Amino acid sequence: MTTQFSTNTQHQTEALSRRGLLKSLAAMSAAGWMAGEPHSLKASEQVKQPEPTADACILLWLAGGMAAPDTFDPKSYEPFEVGMPVSKMLSTFPSMDTAVDNIKIAAGMPEIAQVMDRATLIRSAVQPDLGSILHSRHQFHWHTGYVPPQTVACPHLGSWAAKVLGPVNPVMPAFVNIGQRLEGVGEKEELKAFTTAGFFGSEFGPMNLPFPEEAAVAVRPPAGMHQDRFVNRNRLYRQLIDQHPDREQMSNYQRESLLRSMDNAYRLLSSEDRHAFDISREPKESYEKYDTSRFGRGCLLARRLIEAGSRFVEVTTEYVPFLHWDTHASGHET
Repeated sequence: MTTQFSTNTQHQTEALSRRGLLKSLAAMSAAGWMAGEPHSLKASEQVKQPEPTADACILLWLAGGMAAPDTFDPKSYEPFEVGMPVSKMLSTFPSMDTAVDNIKIAAGMPEIAQVMDRATLIRSAVQPDLGSILHSRHQFHWHTGYVPPQTVACPHLGSWAAKVLGPVNPVMPAFVNIGQRLEGVGEKEELKAFTTAGFFGSEFGPMNLPFPEEAAVAVRPPAGMHQDRFVNRNRLYRQLIDQHPDREQMSNYQRESLLRSMDNAYRLLSSEDRHAFDISREPKESYEKYDTSRFGRGCLLARRLIEAGSRFVEVTTEYVPFLHWDTHASGHET
């Protein structure tokens, strides 16, 4: 196929191949970009960014999505009156000053306002049109960076941290997910789709702890399970994996990743570091500060796990359609 270009000045026609056309367009685009290069992109004037110092992360996930105009991005406020036009109901709370000049947040969060100079507030994030109002689709995108649906299982952000950095303490799980049930809730399959290590392998997946007060039980051998019996069970289970019918469908990498995840679990259950999962060991005064809700206790557990050597911990208020932060009516009471 050829494309015809004609010029009135020379009255001539030049035939270009498709490849030649693309090369020409690319060259012209590059030349135009360089000629009009934005001032801020010049290497000699790049802003020096601060060196990162954090070596672990706690992600607090308010599942369902809090209303930005009522929290961290307040608009103009007018007290509610019956019959007032919707166009004036931009925020339902007044705003308040913070520790940073010209940054305001909604009233009701004074302690956060006092430490805003230690935070990064992002108000420019724009979500793609995912073609559905399901919150789980957007949660998938936020947690993995991929737009659903995908033909392969995509790793969670925490799995990237586990894969690239690993745990600070090799005994502790690198990635822990606190507060979200994956059974008995709406959209459970969609939630499972991103609460996974995906193609990284099971060893980089999350340790799921729906109820923080029960976390200690998850890292404790069953009652009456003495050490010799526990070791023997671990050995027999490894043999069962080799004899499982699905073994033929597993790559060597998948099998080895599964075995390594078992080794990690066995190492944790055999270590004193497992006591980090027991929030009842927290001093009474400290415990009471966190004991406001299941989410608050999850934050306590997250802090203890990070201090013990986990790398990435997510604490969620739990996504259940039309509950918690998924407010569709009477948002202030919810």
